[in-house]
Parts: sequence; structure tokens; C-alpha cells
Amino acid sequence: MGLLLLTMGLALLCTLQVRATGSVNEINFNKLLGRWYPLFLASNDVGSNSAAFIHSIDMKADHLIFYFTLRRGAECSQVPVFGYKLENNKYKLRYPGNHVLYLEDADPNDYLLISTINDTHGMESKGVELYSRHKGEALNQDIKSKFEKIYKSHGLKKENVVDLMKIDPCSRLLE
Repeated sequence: MGLLLLTMGLALLCTLQVRATGSVNEINFNKLLGRWYPLFLASNDVGSNSAAFIHSIDMKADHLIFYFTLRRGAECSQVPVFGYKLENNKYKLRYPGNHVLYLEDADPNDYLLISTINDTHGMESKGVELYSRHKGEALNQDIKSKFEKIYKSHGLKKENVVDLMKIDPCSRLLE
């Protein structure tokens, strides 16, 4: 009986905590619009885990526009990709292949944490990406821990994490 009461009490506490901090489903996507700076990317495809990242988000009618910077070899280009809402935190990206973006967690004034599943020509890749609103500023350890927990939950490994603050040759395009 004591264990049952303890379990119910913890469940209630967790529920109240989620309400206090907000959930991904409650985020006003209009607040995610604007400039984002890539911090970390993790992927199961080591060759592509630093090939594309979001540099800003805009909205038009009923869909989001993700402005990506794409890297192919030494070339960098900027590409708008339309995202159509499928569910609360799930967007289908209009780009060759089958690409789905999930909003994992966010504080619109501080950070954005997303995951992606990309299927191009039968080759599936998964990625988890962490962005900041502030260029060059490190995020607190709690947010980095969320990033680590999420990429591990997707089966991604620490050795496939890329720190874009240190190695991003495309950042010159974004200034």
C-alpha cells in the first residue's frame, strides 16, 4: 500500500513539473521563428552528420520554412525546405526523399533540440541536433544532458557527435 501511494505521489509530482515547465506540444511555433546557431549534431551516418543544419526558421500560411545550410565537400549553400505539420511535434520536410523532423524540446529564447529521420534512395539516417539562439554561447549542462539522452535514445553514439562551434566551415555564409 505504501509503495502504491509513493508511486501515485511521484506520478502527480512529475505531472505538475511538466505543467510548470511546459511541454513540446504547448510551444507556440511562432516563437521558434528566427535565427538559430548550430551547436551539436549526432547521426548514425558519420559522413553526413555535419552536412546540413538549420540556420533559421520562418512560417508561411500553415507550414514552417526551415532554412538549411548544406555542405557538399568544400561547397556550402543555403536551401529553404518546407515543413508540413503531421502531428503536434512532427513535420514532413519537402525535400527529395522521405524526411521527417521531430521537435524534441525547446525554450524559444534559448535552445532548440530536434531529431530527424531521413530516407533517401532506401538509405535511412537518423540525427539529433542542438541549436542555440545565441552565437558562441555554451548552453548549460542540463540542456547538454537532454541532448545526450535523446541521441542515445535514438541509438546514436557519442563518437558520432560533432561540435559545430569548433569545425563549421559554412559559418561564414551565415554572418
